[in-house]
Amino acid sequence: MQAMRWRPYSILTTLGMLLLWGASAWGSELQAGIHGMAWASSAGDHEHLIRVREDGLVSYYIHRNMRYRAANQPVPGVIYGFFRDRLFAVYIKLRSPNQGYYLEKRFSAEYGAAKVKMNKTGNRTIYRWKKDDIKIKLKIEENDGDLKLGIYYIPFAAQLNQAFREDAPADLYRYAPAKDQSTMSAPLL
Repeated sequence: MQAMRWRPYSILTTLGMLLLWGASAWGSELQAGIHGMAWASSAGDHEHLIRVREDGLVSYYIHRNMRYRAANQPVPGVIYGFFRDRLFAVYIKLRSPNQGYYLEKRFSAEYGAAKVKMNKTGNRTIYRWKKDDIKIKLKIEENDGDLKLGIYYIPFAAQLNQAFREDAPADLYRYAPAKDQSTMSAPLL
């Protein structure tokens, strides 16, 4: 009889531990890399990538046959940044405020409260998280509805100047993803 009284608590404790383990597994997954690519891996290791621009020591790549989604909506573009041929950043253009909200909640749950910066007019908000070797930045432009997410591998990103780290060139988003039937779909994170 005594053991039955504590059984609901042991079930709740087990469920809680599973939830914590699942959240930390997601975070450690991002620490290892993104979309099946390890941070600092060579662009040549990823045959599915197509180079769309080179700018000095930085090259930008896309995966034309993959369409990512967040908050049950497609993501308009994902650009991979390689510095000296090593993966250091992923730049993601988001479609809607709902996607921004979803990702802000997800990163806050994993990494804690974001450092939030707003400009004086209040039309731009930037959320930042940092954990170990990963830096995440979510930028929301209220005036034009532009939402961008950047995920950076700090050991390489720190070697670049601020202009390269903050944003991929805006015109690159038009290349990815392709709109034909060969395009696959996958969760963004």
